[in-house]
Amino acid sequence: MAEKILNRLSLSAVTLAVALACVPEPGHAQAQNFQMRLDRAIVYTPLYPGGFADTVPPYSMCRYNGDGNSGMALRFRYTWNNTFQEYIYTEPGSTFYPYYYMQGVNPNPALVPATSGFGPVYKDVDVGLLTGPVNTLGVHTLTFRGRTSGFFGQPVMTASLPVQIETLFEPYPTVYREVPDGSLDMPTRPWFAWSQSGTPESVRFDVAPCSNVAATNNSECTSSMPFAPTTTACGSSLYCSSGTANILQLPITLARNTAYEYRVIGRNICGLSDELASTPSRPFFRTAQACFTNGGFIPDGGTVNFDFATASQFPNSLAPNLRVTVHANHAQVSDLRISLTKTFPDAAGPLLLLDRPTGANCSGPRIQAVFRDGAISAVSACRNQEPAIGGAISPVQSLASFAPIQGGGNWRLTVEDTNANGKAGSLLEWCLSTNNEVPIFPAAFIDPIIWGNGFETVSP
Repeated sequence: MAEKILNRLSLSAVTLAVALACVPEPGHAQAQNFQMRLDRAIVYTPLYPGGFADTVPPYSMCRYNGDGNSGMALRFRYTWNNTFQEYIYTEPGSTFYPYYYMQGVNPNPALVPATSGFGPVYKDVDVGLLTGPVNTLGVHTLTFRGRTSGFFGQPVMTASLPVQIETLFEPYPTVYREVPDGSLDMPTRPWFAWSQSGTPESVRFDVAPCSNVAATNNSECTSSMPFAPTTTACGSSLYCSSGTANILQLPITLARNTAYEYRVIGRNICGLSDELASTPSRPFFRTAQACFTNGGFIPDGGTVNFDFATASQFPNSLAPNLRVTVHANHAQVSDLRISLTKTFPDAAGPLLLLDRPTGANCSGPRIQAVFRDGAISAVSACRNQEPAIGGAISPVQSLASFAPIQGGGNWRLTVEDTNANGKAGSLLEWCLSTNNEVPIFPAAFIDPIIWGNGFETVSP
């Protein structure tokens, strides 16, 4: 199913012909005089109530999460090369029950006239098919048979055709692995990850700002994402994409200190996953207040300082409830030691945020974490998937010591790779947030000598 795509809507030139030689009874007409093929399969679903042409076997049939089913129409084409007329009955060539029901054959029988000297006669027959009462998920091979009547004193001939039917559910709701609902202080170019069951052929990703950009939870957020994302057009979404991957690093930069919703809709021929039915199923997140993005290199076995300046919105405002967002790519995060320092105009730190976590699943790649007091330890947060460390993490040393420090000024994040093992990395983004907003200092007012807006590598 993975190679099937949702825009297979042509009912004409792309039809698949499955030709099968007849199986005449001994001494009867030659096989090429009576042939049977499947011209196309049409599946009817809520997503495609007018029918959808499926031309690639196994042909898709839908069963809606076990509580209903949809119909399918199979169009068979008979090729008749005999000099006499006949009735052809279309019938099961194998037992369909309890998985499927064959019904609605039209015409049955089909009368084919004798051929003249101008080539064969073609006759189309439509066959309806429904799923049966048991769980039919998976691929089943059904045999259909065309059988002549012998009413006109001619021998009975048969032609058989195996047809592969794959019964599917529409995709189940998305399981959001990252960024989960309610995430705060996210980087402005976060990495999203999710999982889905129910055989999605593709997914559509959308992200949009909340109409209330100051929203602090999902109930306060109303976005303008398109209700029925069945196309590849973004519409009112800030960013959208379609594909088969289950991870996405946002290629655009979001506004800082802003509330957003995002959504991942699984799609297959049978329909959409049901995130559309409930607004709370669209995860809410907020970006951090002051972010510095540089893609700075983290040398293998070395140390690097990342500096940037912030300006306080209010004169002499402090930094209560300080949070530090770190988004880094590194092949082995258990090699890393990360600390924070306030360098100007007042000084504090360095304060240790992360120190070579040693949990069983801490050796994987990438960090997308928010360090804040009262969260879980980095070791507890380690997981056997990417990112190895994600979510809200408690720093090694409490950030409360920064509470009396001015929010505005020059801050430094120091990243040390403690193990020279050929595994380097990069800092994608780091951010600061407090109960008093700490926006980035306007570039026009930064004195690079005083504020040191950039990064430097420290000799080992």
